[in-house]
Amino acid sequence: MNAKELSSILSLRKEKSKESDQLMHYGLFQEAVDVNLTMVEINHSDQKAYNRLGDALLKIGKSAEAHDAYQFSIFLEKTRKENTKIAVDSAMRSDWNKAIKINSDIIDRFPWELEPYNRLGKALSEKGQNKKAIQAFQCALFISPNSPIAKKNINRLEKTSVLKASMAVSVTISGRSFIEETGRTGVTKLVNIPRNFDVTDLIAGHSVDLISVERGMRILDIKGIEIGSIEPKLALRLKKLVEGGNTYSANITSAGEDGVTIIIRETYRHPSQSNKSSFPAKSSVLADIPMAALGYGLNDAGKLADLKDWSDDDTESGDDEVFSPMIPKILSGDSSLDGRGILD
Repeated sequence: MNAKELSSILSLRKEKSKESDQLMHYGLFQEAVDVNLTMVEINHSDQKAYNRLGDALLKIGKSAEAHDAYQFSIFLEKTRKENTKIAVDSAMRSDWNKAIKINSDIIDRFPWELEPYNRLGKALSEKGQNKKAIQAFQCALFISPNSPIAKKNINRLEKTSVLKASMAVSVTISGRSFIEETGRTGVTKLVNIPRNFDVTDLIAGHSVDLISVERGMRILDIKGIEIGSIEPKLALRLKKLVEGGNTYSANITSAGEDGVTIIIRETYRHPSQSNKSSFPAKSSVLADIPMAALGYGLNDAGKLADLKDWSDDDTESGDDEVFSPMIPKILSGDSSLDGRGILD
């Protein structure tokens, strides 16, 4: 079911409902019976049409037929509630395949109901079928334009789609050079994020600017809005290196309820700081970093390294001794400088 198909169904249902009400108002009861018979033939699960049919049949003295219409309407409502319970239980158990099937069945029988579309969208998104999930939530919005659940999820899924494209272009391409550079690439979580800033507006893969200030380094998004700061000790180290002539670029790797994480790359090392590593690392062993989030495949795993926990860093710029990492935060591999101090 897409929004266009739903629009056709709802428009016809609304039109015939209005026609039936007008016929009843003017005492044209047999005509009202005919309209509602047409509606239940189009959709055998239209409870309201059965109720209107019962009302019209009573008016022309067909009480037995009216009783049957009312009883079938009650049966349909009971069936809908039972299926709804199964759908909710399936979601609670994370049985998304069953949730998709049962909510799709409910929609086929009761396409005017709001909640099955929201539940179907959730189940589809859990299975990674984001395009279909967005279609389901769009149908929910067609029924209820102010549905907060549908709005929130469409926004989230659209950002996820942009994220995937961005990762494929921005992170997968430029990120591979990040991995291959020992001590020249680091991942860190931002601090001092503004309270009124919505981090869900940020897209993984997008570039950010590092701005050196008196007591650290602030991070600005692509709109020039401050989104947070680098952890103080790492900021002090990078600030000194920047003052010494180094340059850096950065990209968002994740943004959500857990905070904002960025990946920083040393793009130029000044010859006077050729022996000063931007991100000292312990050794070339596999780091506990979600490679999929960065756009890397399993073949890149051997290039990841243990990361330094910058919250415990009390070193100064140029201290290239071995550290004992607590939280994986640095990516490393091998690279070299040319004679001008530019990274290969």
